[in-house]
Amino acid sequence: MRLDGKSIQAAIMQLVDDYKFDPYSVLEIVKLWIKSGFKKDFPEFKKSQIIVNIENDGTVTIYKELNVVAKESEIEDPELQIITKEAKKIRKDVEAGEQILINVTPEKLELSRIASQAAAQTIKQNLKNIERERFYEKFQNKQWELLKARVIRVHADSVILDIEGTAVVLGADGQVPNRSYEPGEEIFVLLKQISKGQWGIILEITQTSAEYIEAILRKIVPELEEWVIKIEKMARIPGLKTKIVVSSNDEKIDPVWVMVGSKWDRINTVLSLLDGEKIDFVEEVGDTKQMIKNCLKPAHVDNIEIKDKKAIVTMDESQKPLAIGKWASNVKLAGQITGYNIEIR
Repeated sequence: MRLDGKSIQAAIMQLVDDYKFDPYSVLEIVKLWIKSGFKKDFPEFKKSQIIVNIENDGTVTIYKELNVVAKESEIEDPELQIITKEAKKIRKDVEAGEQILINVTPEKLELSRIASQAAAQTIKQNLKNIERERFYEKFQNKQWELLKARVIRVHADSVILDIEGTAVVLGADGQVPNRSYEPGEEIFVLLKQISKGQWGIILEITQTSAEYIEAILRKIVPELEEWVIKIEKMARIPGLKTKIVVSSNDEKIDPVWVMVGSKWDRINTVLSLLDGEKIDFVEEVGDTKQMIKNCLKPAHVDNIEIKDKKAIVTMDESQKPLAIGKWASNVKLAGQITGYNIEIR
């Protein structure tokens, strides 16, 4: 492959167009590509520090960088060092301790097929590195935020999503149990963490954590961001029910009413995103027994007896299904919220 000005300019513009990189980044990639191919074709420069310069018209010049030393006895590697006397023949003002560039551009600058293939691998690797960094920068400040996603493909244990033009895997532990994900549908996920792993950038996303519900609520209930209303505790069984304890710093404000909305508009908006999962809001109170009663609503409780961390709750037989809930979800979440093992009698 002949490295003339036009072909270099064409290569740079193609990379700019294909990958939407800034020209400076592309220029550096092309320099690495030329350097890799040059060392492949000229093994005598394998250990040398090679610097590639590309002019605006695409003209390529290749230099070998040498460290200047004062005396012959200081030369440890002639491929990397040169004495001052010889260096001054190239540049009169050079001194020991500096670096000097020697033009080693071949008269006919052309890469062999093998060198071109090796250089192409260098370009691919550097493109991957740049894309990886761009990907990381895009999401690094979005941890614990909701991300809008579109389902691309559904596998046995994973769902492939498109998030801002990037394919991201929603693993089994991040999927709501028994929920059907359909290609083409749009969903929200919570970005729990972004990290750099051995095989690239990893986005840990989920729809199953309690924080996912909280992130949705913060988008819909401005009083949460204004600190008028506070979420005190949350417990969730994904796909079934979430129970949330809320409080207000203003005694005139009913925090449950704020979360639900004046015409149930806020809670209905939230529920529309949860594919059938229910949400209970419970107002924070200081009395333990009253808190347990509130968490077991809509069931009516007759009596509560506290023994250590166990709460024995008695009620009419007709109220037990309401207190226990589907798949025992209500009583389980009430126990998680209050910290008591609740026994219904």
